[in-house]
Amino acid sequence: MGQVKRMVVVAAAALAAFLGSQPATLGAAAERGQLTLITTVTRVVNLPMIVGLRLLEREDNIAVTVKDLRSPEAAMLAVIEGQGQVGTGFAPFYPAVEKGAPVRGVMELSRPEFVVMAKKELASVRALSGVRLASHSPKSTVQSLLEFYLQTQPGVQPDFVFIPEGSPARAEALLRGAVAAAAFDLSAAQVVNERAPGKFHVLVDFTDQPVSSSLLVIHADFAKREPEVVRKLVRRILESYRQGVRDPRFWVRERGQALKEIDDAKLEAQLRALVKIFDVNGGIGRMRGPGVLENLSFQVATGNLSGPVAKWKPEAFFDIAPLEAVLRELGRP
Repeated sequence: MGQVKRMVVVAAAALAAFLGSQPATLGAAAERGQLTLITTVTRVVNLPMIVGLRLLEREDNIAVTVKDLRSPEAAMLAVIEGQGQVGTGFAPFYPAVEKGAPVRGVMELSRPEFVVMAKKELASVRALSGVRLASHSPKSTVQSLLEFYLQTQPGVQPDFVFIPEGSPARAEALLRGAVAAAAFDLSAAQVVNERAPGKFHVLVDFTDQPVSSSLLVIHADFAKREPEVVRKLVRRILESYRQGVRDPRFWVRERGQALKEIDDAKLEAQLRALVKIFDVNGGIGRMRGPGVLENLSFQVATGNLSGPVAKWKPEAFFDIAPLEAVLRELGRP
């Protein structure tokens, strides 16, 4: 991945040490041309963001260290504690803000990329009741989507099995028969169909939901100290999105060492399946206006935020000034 370095922090002791230092270094690292981004296990859906980070390194001479944590909760906590200026925010972002966390979303990274696949013998959603269904973790975005959907399916109660190692791990569990159904991203669904054609099918498709699945989250102190760095970061990621949506081969070419274990042609096919969840305007329509109401209403409905939704102001969660500035610079497609 060029200068973008990746560190996998899994053990509890390592995580405790990682969270031990103080947030006083938030601005200093950026002044030295360095950023730390906290995320979860890298998947194909992260590649457009990673390519944006590579552009930031190449065009703006800002080195980026990417630190992987196992769960979205741990990643959110790490950003809150100041162990990275930037992170990927999933469902845990919203309750963190409600509790007063100094973090804000500055752009949408993706809309929901998840589907539920099941053995062909499970012909309908009602057949999921009582069967082992693999999900990420209790407070993950995919679990929130599942629980929100199941509210419309009275009596359907799957036996959830949590596998936080990522969509590929849940796909493997489905393929080897450890679970009868699994929720994972579109690229994992494509892998399942390739490896076991005709044996599994999609029961639920969440990709048309008009809500944000993940956000680029910035520590508020860093945003205040280094607004120009934040603007450059948002710009480079958005440039990556626009070029890759036009031709996903751009992401394949520019990925550096990221996901090198995946064949170029297979990676391109997986990225083509994901193109529809990347907003070339950074999700601005879900961070202000009527769209933000729907976004926050979803979080209230799933229990991530207390209600009523009318009590929440968008600026409590989103700082759209950097994205608005970038859109003025780049224009809108």
